[in-house]
Amino acid sequence: MCALKLKPHRGKEIKLGVMGSRRGRTFMKNAAPAGLKLVAICDNNSTRLDSMRREYPGVKAYDDYERMLKSGIDAVVLANFAHEHAPFAIMALQHGVHVMSESVACRTLAQGVELARTVENSGRIYMYAENYCYIPVIQEMRRRYRQGAIGTALFCQGEYIHPMSTAQTLALTPGHDHWRNWRASTFYSTHAMGPIMYITGERPVAVNARSVPFPSQDDCGQGLRRGDIFAALMCMMSNQSTCITTGWSGLPGHGNWYRVHGSRGLMENIRERGMGQYLRMVHEPWQMRADEQHEVVYDPPPPIQNAAIQYSGHGGSDFFTSYYFAEAIRKGRQPFLNVYRGLDMTIIGIQGWKSCLDNGNGYEIPDFRKESVRKQHENDHFSVFPQDRCLAPNQPPPSVNGFNEPSAAMKKSAEKTWKQMGFKLNELK
Repeated sequence: MCALKLKPHRGKEIKLGVMGSRRGRTFMKNAAPAGLKLVAICDNNSTRLDSMRREYPGVKAYDDYERMLKSGIDAVVLANFAHEHAPFAIMALQHGVHVMSESVACRTLAQGVELARTVENSGRIYMYAENYCYIPVIQEMRRRYRQGAIGTALFCQGEYIHPMSTAQTLALTPGHDHWRNWRASTFYSTHAMGPIMYITGERPVAVNARSVPFPSQDDCGQGLRRGDIFAALMCMMSNQSTCITTGWSGLPGHGNWYRVHGSRGLMENIRERGMGQYLRMVHEPWQMRADEQHEVVYDPPPPIQNAAIQYSGHGGSDFFTSYYFAEAIRKGRQPFLNVYRGLDMTIIGIQGWKSCLDNGNGYEIPDFRKESVRKQHENDHFSVFPQDRCLAPNQPPPSVNGFNEPSAAMKKSAEKTWKQMGFKLNELK
């Protein structure tokens, strides 16, 4: 791993641009409370861009990303399509712009190699915006774990369950080749793995995975999705503990749950719809210290007080991504969720899909902190996405059942939904 030579930000303000005005609205709203000055917005949808011009009259609007990068901004938030972040991050870093990237850090190992190298050569901050790490209860679990409250992690679980109806899926996936329609069930595993890494400080080093196809009946929100409804990933962590996670699961029962069994106790957030804000801690009688109880449940406050937390999305965690990004820029210090950890929690999805297609056999999670490891994967273009078919022969299917083709009736229903949403069908083919 190369030493990253960074300097603190010397300006009075950090000028921010946001790429993507749908999900990006959250970052626009959180910019000022987090200590960032929103000066630019970019989107290739003219209707949304016009709406942003009206909502933020003093902010410049661009339909060309590179023009925005050259406009004098200090930092950019990437809130564009999840599978397209790496090329946009690389371009920004090459223009001397700090980057905060959402969703997944890369869609192929080759992209991950290029991203890690570019961050090291740029002298700029790269933060991976895994917002679920910053849910207040997860931040409290990290604090307690670092105090030694449950000893050393032995077994962890992380679940991200987000079911949708077919109507909701179609509304969220405009386009036959929309990334959500083609993603493998392991692909978006960061919401499940990220908090476990944040709490324990460990990284995944190997993965075995299994995928479950959509059922042939019932409304499970398949829509035009070619992938599967659910995958389970079993990872060995860097301290030889085991962690079981889901990818982005479409199973019924919306919620997020994280459990850490340590050598002298248990901590977990209470399962409930939404973000699961209550923390449960358990110590067996023979493990309890004088100041501990057998079982305690409480609602931890956020680590800092800011009015924006109350209206920020995802249980307040969206505020904290912007806040810690601004802090990293001011101090000239890469954040905890740096490029390497972003790649670690992303790559379990890529390697996990290889495992699913290989009868659950184990795959290493390459450590891209090491150039010797990166050289081994710089030409690995394994990808389920249609735009990557030209990069390598025999690209994998997005389902364990192969390349599923939606019915003519479902395609017709989808196109009707998209037309009602205002999309031009010739642009969605």
